[in-house]
Amino acid sequence: MDMLSTLFLMFLKIGFMAFGGGYGMMSMILQEGQRLVGLTEAEFADMTALDLICSGPVAVNAATYVGYIKGGPWGAIAATVGVVLPPVMIGIVVLIFLDRFYKSTLVQGLFAGITPACAGLLFFTTLTLAKSVYFDVDSFSEIFSQPLTMTAVIMLLMTVVAAVADLKFKISPILLTVAGAILGVLFLA
Repeated sequence: MDMLSTLFLMFLKIGFMAFGGGYGMMSMILQEGQRLVGLTEAEFADMTALDLICSGPVAVNAATYVGYIKGGPWGAIAATVGVVLPPVMIGIVVLIFLDRFYKSTLVQGLFAGITPACAGLLFFTTLTLAKSVYFDVDSFSEIFSQPLTMTAVIMLLMTVVAAVADLKFKISPILLTVAGAILGVLFLA
């Protein structure tokens, strides 16, 4: 199968199977991207960083980025159409049957089960991203065999400061992202 078809079908599958919005799709994008189109953890980390500074839906930005780096402009279009098509189709069906879906105990139970599963997937994706960003290793066991570099210490410190600033002081994520970019240019470039 050619790359355009692979990208389209990969993101079509992700669009249908991933619940929880763009962040809920991240673990599937990483796993399917690695398996089907050779997405590396470094490319995934770059995609995640770009998602933070680009406006628009996370899933669409991610699909466009992966599609572009793996298939050029046509790959970006194929991946973006693939990831957008399922929610549009599902949205139309939900709108038609909104009352029946909303009141259904089965649907409420599905959402009650999907929510913690999405949280687990986000947590695993966060750990995978942290492993790649902070330590630049392929497996979790390699983290403990690597010396702790000053770059990793600075990045871990930036993470803690950003988390505290967000949770305790409610500083805007936009300001924290811009501050992280500036600090990265000053101390990590």
